[in-house]
Amino acid sequence: MSDHWSQPTNVFMTKNKIKLLVIPTLMLGMAAVLVPLAIWTAQANSVRSFAGDNRGFVPSVAGTARPLAAENPATLVRTTAAPVAGDSGLLNARHRFALGMIETANNDDEIGGAGEVSRYQIMPSVWKHYSDSRSYQNPEVSLEVARQHWTALHAFFKQQTHREPTNFDMYVLWNTRYGYYASKGFNPARLNPVVRDRAQRFVNLIERVES
Repeated sequence: MSDHWSQPTNVFMTKNKIKLLVIPTLMLGMAAVLVPLAIWTAQANSVRSFAGDNRGFVPSVAGTARPLAAENPATLVRTTAAPVAGDSGLLNARHRFALGMIETANNDDEIGGAGEVSRYQIMPSVWKHYSDSRSYQNPEVSLEVARQHWTALHAFFKQQTHREPTNFDMYVLWNTRYGYYASKGFNPARLNPVVRDRAQRFVNLIERVES
């Protein structure tokens, strides 16, 4: 009688032990997948908080962020980007190739997650201050818009810092919301690592084009 009951009990106990081992193992496996996913999601949300190709704003000469809807494009655009001596403030061939490559691999039809257009990923609200055209896929039109916006950002940086921006500085301005870099004192060391890494990739790409 004792042997009859002990065998099933031992089997039952063994099964329970197996379950106790399997469940924690499964939980650890799920954690290994979910934790990195949660970190990646948080990082992506963090990037969205500062990234965005100067979304919704065009730099003004006074250095203040002004909503586009409150401005007259005819009076704003062509006065904010003052002429720059030499080509230091121009979007030259190396800059535009690297910018297009890092943004969209120079795909004129690309539309960003927030609605950015053209190979240079410019928000339509910013675009309209430089051009009445909606030919976002036209490389000649997008280049002209990109040139004007690049020059405006360059002039803004010089006014705020009293120095020439580096390629690193220019990409940070291009790829973050207006005011983000200024809030960090234009100090690369204070940037979010994601922003800093992306800007460095832009610099590296330009250097490869030059070599």
